[in-house]
Amino acid sequence: MAENFDVEVVGIDLSINMISFALERAIGLKCSVEFEMADCTKKSYPNNTFDVIYSRETIVYIKDKPALFKSFFKWLKPGGKVLISDYCKHAGTPSPEFGELIKQRGYDVHDVKAYGQMLRDAGFAEVIAEDRTDQFIELLEKKLNAIEKDKDAFISDFSEEDYNDLVGWKAELTRRSGEQRWGLFIAKKK
Repeated sequence: MAENFDVEVVGIDLSINMISFALERAIGLKCSVEFEMADCTKKSYPNNTFDVIYSRETIVYIKDKPALFKSFFKWLKPGGKVLISDYCKHAGTPSPEFGELIKQRGYDVHDVKAYGQMLRDAGFAEVIAEDRTDQFIELLEKKLNAIEKDKDAFISDFSEEDYNDLVGWKAELTRRSGEQRWGLFIAKKK
């Protein structure tokens, strides 16, 4: 984002590995980026700090989404926006199999409509909550095909274990076509 849009970026993650990858990618770039290992549920920023808050497939692990969204609201400047993509579920009670997956992975999933309502309840306006599962499946299929096509190169760069983990996306594609959904959320602070 910093490179493409000439903006200042603050990135946080719980994983030191992800922060390390981000720092490596930023070396030599002529843009303003800062990365920090931090827990967004415990982190504090002054009110009206950010123009945009962006999260990609990470809030699924956070149990108290309403409190986090209230923090996002405070941290955004008036007119600021939040953009979130995240794993969701279909409305209703999950099957025993999907319920077990949710438990194993430590997910806190909601349906797209409920997720959007949590943003409204936090004070956001102009909330867009869209089920983009079909688009996400298409993207996963393209990535999976590219990885399978270059299996040997991938394994030499990473490992066979990494390859097998990524090929596990096939199971994700099956879940996504039913109970597991993918949502896109955009909301504005007035």
